Amino acid sequence: MEADLKESLARGLTSSPKHIPTWYNYDDVGSELQFQCTTDIPDYYLCRSDRELLETKIQDIIPRVPYDVALVDLGSGNCSKTRLVIDELLARQKSLTFYPVDISEEFLLKSVKELSEEYDDSLSIQPIAANYVHGIDQLKEIEGPKIVLWFDSIINLSYDNQVETLKLISTMMTEKCRLVFSADVTQDGCAVMNAYDDPAGVMQRFISYAMVRLNKDTGSDIDMAKFTYEVNFVSNKDAQSMSYVRAYIRAKEDVRYPIPGLGIELVMEKGECLYFHEGAGFSCKYSLDQLSTIVEKAGLRLSDSVSDEHAGFCICTTA
Repeated sequence: MEADLKESLARGLTSSPKHIPTWYNYDDVGSELQFQCTTDIPDYYLCRSDRELLETKIQDIIPRVPYDVALVDLGSGNCSKTRLVIDELLARQKSLTFYPVDISEEFLLKSVKELSEEYDDSLSIQPIAANYVHGIDQLKEIEGPKIVLWFDSIINLSYDNQVETLKLISTMMTEKCRLVFSADVTQDGCAVMNAYDDPAGVMQRFISYAMVRLNKDTGSDIDMAKFTYEVNFVSNKDAQSMSYVRAYIRAKEDVRYPIPGLGIELVMEKGECLYFHEGAGFSCKYSLDQLSTIVEKAGLRLSDSVSDEHAGFCICTTA
């Protein structure tokens, strides 16, 4: 295990409150489990809404510029929605260079292989297996105008990390680059809970996979039967904040588990919680004022937004 990963996990598991970063779920198995959430939860509106929005309004969403661009996809996953952007750009220009960035190398290369089989020489794919920090460091060296996609990702960062990641993204952008990112703008608490606490437990399997991976990676033997799994939704209308989901496990009794791979112990009192995210919550929900504030704090400007007919989801462009 990489030193910075070990440090992040150890810090989260010994902090107050205790947490495991959301991104820790995204190894090859976790990426597949997350994809199952998008296909197997009838009320999981997020991916369905943004795909429908891309399918119906792609020409409005992707900025029109008087020059050819390269395409960057941060957190590319299986590239299912990115194909719609690729098709739109190839309708505007003869060829396209595509830089998919994903933390899961095996999942990334599988997606690249599938894309390579679908497109001819008009698409040149340059995959980057890295987290955002290392991926953006590599992308800074690539000159020329770029469309940068950041779909379904800002929502899973803490407020400060959202601002800092937007600042980081801006370091690889010039005046000829555009950032296109998606955001959940629903404020319907029932819809959110139906999506993130489904009766079949599909989302729970994905979120709590962090504990399965922790046991596997570190040689620990944390017994999930000693905990209850809980989810709730917190609504916040403050322009300087956002609404969010919280998912966590609560200790049924005092527990103490050695974690050999990290050189620490997980020690929790009865009733204490361990969160599956950093900061207040994850899968954040916004008003447009809240989004504008976050973007402005990062030194960017929200230049456009396109919403679905239910005003529950939007795709934004920054300059």
